[in-house]
Amino acid sequence: MAFVTRQFVRSVSSSSTASASVKKIIVKHVTVIGGGLMGSGIAQVAAATGHTVVLVDQTEDILAKSKKGIEESLRKVAKKKFAEDPKAGDEFVVKTLSSITTSTDAASVVHSTDLVVEAIAENLQLKNELFKRLDKFAAEHTIFASNTSSLQITSIANATTRQDRFAGLHFFNPVPMMKLVEVIKTPMTSQKTFESLVDFTKTLGKHPVSCKDTPGFVVNRLLVPYLMEAIRLYERVSDGDASKEDIDTAMKLGAGYPMGPFELLDYVGLDTTKFIVDGWHEIDAKNPLFQPSPSLNKLVTENKLGKKTGEGFYKYK
Repeated sequence: MAFVTRQFVRSVSSSSTASASVKKIIVKHVTVIGGGLMGSGIAQVAAATGHTVVLVDQTEDILAKSKKGIEESLRKVAKKKFAEDPKAGDEFVVKTLSSITTSTDAASVVHSTDLVVEAIAENLQLKNELFKRLDKFAAEHTIFASNTSSLQITSIANATTRQDRFAGLHFFNPVPMMKLVEVIKTPMTSQKTFESLVDFTKTLGKHPVSCKDTPGFVVNRLLVPYLMEAIRLYERVSDGDASKEDIDTAMKLGAGYPMGPFELLDYVGLDTTKFIVDGWHEIDAKNPLFQPSPSLNKLVTENKLGKKTGEGFYKYK
């Protein structure tokens, strides 16, 4: 009996030590790399929920534009959230903006951050170069995360020496409005890192879903093939299938979608969709869901990328 007791005590002690060793990181300081639409949105929601944020991009001009966009977005949020108290809304905007600083030198600001979120161009080489560099300057406990929507997280993590502290955090556009965040766990991501990121997304007021490091994760893995099939349906219009207008109407009224597939394609950006499909096609060329589209390729070649260029599948003023 004494032996059993001693074994039990040792077991409890060992469990307590293990528990302490996997204590989650409480994210207070966030560095966001990339001042575009996604990066600015991530910086905004982090600052609005009590985190101190450093937003990084290549030039002061880009960062000034980012800060202006964040302020405009915050005022829209404040107008709705503090409709009965405009003064409180103004204070909310000022306080949130005061929590965001900017920098053009990522390496100089990551030494004291808890989390680095990357939201730069969808280019594996650029992401690898960025994280390889930051890995040398970031603190030991700092978690790295990529907001990539299509690239393999493992391939990015392998550029660093902290594969156990690397994961995917895929936010959705527009970040201040969209509640979902996909938390992507690679085979090397530690449970401590994963749980820390889940907790972080919850503090942002988001709803995290867990997924493995598979092409497209959850949403894009289902969404992009749907969009591509809509294009293929439209490409067969000469055989009497359907027009893009009718396809959009059918999916909105028949499936209850807020946007039809062609409206959504133009909103997301045709170049973005093409990039994702081309990447998947390279990985699995025989998969019929990943086949390129002649009409999509033609529009991208003509720089008709959707709403951002004034024309895609539809024309915009």
